Amino acid sequence: MFGLDFFFIYALFALPLAGLPVLLHMLFRRKSPVVFFPTLRFIKASIQQTAARRKIQRWVLLACRILLLALLIWSISQPYIRASSPFAAGQSVVAAIVVDTSYSMLLRDQEITLLDKANDIISDLLREQLKDAQVAIFHSQPPPSDKPEQPQTAARIQSEWTALKPQPALQPLFNRCIAAANLLARQQADQKWLVILTDTQSREFPTALPAVDDARIVFFDLHPDEPRSAGITAVRMEPEQPIPGIGCQAAVEVTGRAGDARAFSLNITRLDAASLKQAGPLMATFDGTGRSRVRIPLPQGLPIERWLLITANLQADDNLSWDNARSQLVELPPRQSVSFIDAPSQPGASNFIRLALDPWEGKLSTWPVEVKRVTQLTGQENVAVLPLTDWPDQPTANRLRTFVAEGGTAILLLQPGIEQAWPKLSDAHRNALLSLLPADLAPTLPGGGSAGSGLYRPVPPARIDPILQGLTDPSFRLNQLTVRRFVPFQTPSDPAVSTILHLSPASGDSRTLSFGLLYRRTVASGRAFTFATLPESRYLSPHTHPLFLPLLVSMSLRPPGLRDAQNVEIGQPLILAGNPYAAYTELEVQGPANLRYRVRPTFDPAGRRFAFNDTNQPGLYHWRTPRDNATVAVGNVQLPAAESDLIYKSGQSVLPPGPNCLVVRSYQDLQNTVAQFSQPQRRWTWPLVFVLVLICFEALLASMSDLWKPLSLRQLLPQSNPSA
Repeated sequence: MFGLDFFFIYALFALPLAGLPVLLHMLFRRKSPVVFFPTLRFIKASIQQTAARRKIQRWVLLACRILLLALLIWSISQPYIRASSPFAAGQSVVAAIVVDTSYSMLLRDQEITLLDKANDIISDLLREQLKDAQVAIFHSQPPPSDKPEQPQTAARIQSEWTALKPQPALQPLFNRCIAAANLLARQQADQKWLVILTDTQSREFPTALPAVDDARIVFFDLHPDEPRSAGITAVRMEPEQPIPGIGCQAAVEVTGRAGDARAFSLNITRLDAASLKQAGPLMATFDGTGRSRVRIPLPQGLPIERWLLITANLQADDNLSWDNARSQLVELPPRQSVSFIDAPSQPGASNFIRLALDPWEGKLSTWPVEVKRVTQLTGQENVAVLPLTDWPDQPTANRLRTFVAEGGTAILLLQPGIEQAWPKLSDAHRNALLSLLPADLAPTLPGGGSAGSGLYRPVPPARIDPILQGLTDPSFRLNQLTVRRFVPFQTPSDPAVSTILHLSPASGDSRTLSFGLLYRRTVASGRAFTFATLPESRYLSPHTHPLFLPLLVSMSLRPPGLRDAQNVEIGQPLILAGNPYAAYTELEVQGPANLRYRVRPTFDPAGRRFAFNDTNQPGLYHWRTPRDNATVAVGNVQLPAAESDLIYKSGQSVLPPGPNCLVVRSYQDLQNTVAQFSQPQRRWTWPLVFVLVLICFEALLASMSDLWKPLSLRQLLPQSNPSA
């Protein structure tokens, strides 16, 4: 509430003195002297007009002097605005405090973390400003649905208070602020307060908060002006699933201040922390956005261990320490059983495909692919590879479709020209094959020419498929591969189909129809790859291209979703699904603190799976069999990478415009602001300005009487020269 008061209110008793000019005017009024003149009509009229103008001048001057004295007395009394404190005593108050408990709040500022600052501010609010209020506390992580936030007395909250701890921020703080505003809207109180404590990260507030009509907002903007921090945000292997003995590379992403540089090292260890290989120190130089990506070649590949930890470490400490190291759990792929069905009419292509799958022909026990030559599916394989010179019959196509739907992988390599037999197949036969192929065949080009002939070059899509990770490196010479003939397919429209490699005319022909070289179709829990040509000199140049070995092996390995190694961020579930775990009725999870949890399978639309949700601590989680304690899978839980990217907004840009919003940087700022409400706000500047203006105007009227002289029309006419 606002009101007007005066520092020297007794000075207002002098306001009657403002009438002094009237009194003086009445006492010292002079009468015009009487002067007898001849009866001249025009002189008499002129005297009357001049007297009227002087009378107006005197009254204006009199009013000016009265107003001048009144404003001068008003200024001497020094008026001010009196306002009550926003946290008024004697009124019912309900408050919702939203505190950011994400991991970015662990940033140190002046030797104390932002989370500790928020903890101290809440304690001060409960002890002082909100001591008589009903208060609800909202954290970054929502509570269980059966235990929503409810207002409690400040005294009760203080008695049960424990220090704030970081939590996974699974949703923006914006959503928690909306939930707090909705809670306040349901409450009945004289005053409602929404208090927000955050470092104002951009990811927490994608848009500004909407207006809260029936509540006031106090926004504590806690982020430092210049955060000095750098962090590892990602460690990846390229390709995602490395092959033993095949060169690969590690990609490390680092974030920091634009223009700076930070040194880091790369360590490859076993799960028991035994070091196997090291690289570094390496230098990450940040671009204008404060990001850097460094690739570390590993030409000899990774050490032969089932599970490896690839860890990047910054070599200097900063104000946010938890993001100075980050790990990626890598599983060297378990051995896959591959059934290879020969194409007798293409012995050269068949031999090359078989050697590309296993160059050691079974002599290297650590090679992840075990190739067996068969004439038909055995039911014991994980992968089936078929170079097709003719379409398989309908029963074979049905068995192949069932094999893929149950989790298997089929790799089909088509001989160009096979499309000519496509129209001769029955509808049921074509439908069985179309459940594996990417799309129907496209026999002609728009211009009427023959499809699938000419010179083409493979081109990866804009978004590189995981199968191609690392294979687009210049060392694999993808741009030197020329396709002479291929089986043309129509552009896939099924979302279950992905085009891994496109084909572009080498001649620069601008034909509108788009073709692909390598496709993947997802069928239930399995995959079917289609290669639209054969690795044979008539169709490819060179047909012994170095791309085929890693590409065929990558397609033969276990799909990413079925691997025994998982990398997730804190708070996200660890899930095991698929045929490898179908035989287990119960598994045990051992967490970082050596606590053990029993997990039973669940059934949902995605199928049978094991899910473990209690991943609230970073570290390694081992899935073990309860009977013999054997490890069947490992999960790596990391802290959220996005919390390392310190991009802040200002508090003013987050809050809605309006007088009910207050932005402060600390509790001391809030106290100072509250104290200003009870301090008198002087409002006597404008009266003094008017006094000075009136003084000038009064002096102008009193001294420059020439401005009031009448203007004769004769002065506007040209005067005649009397001597002429």
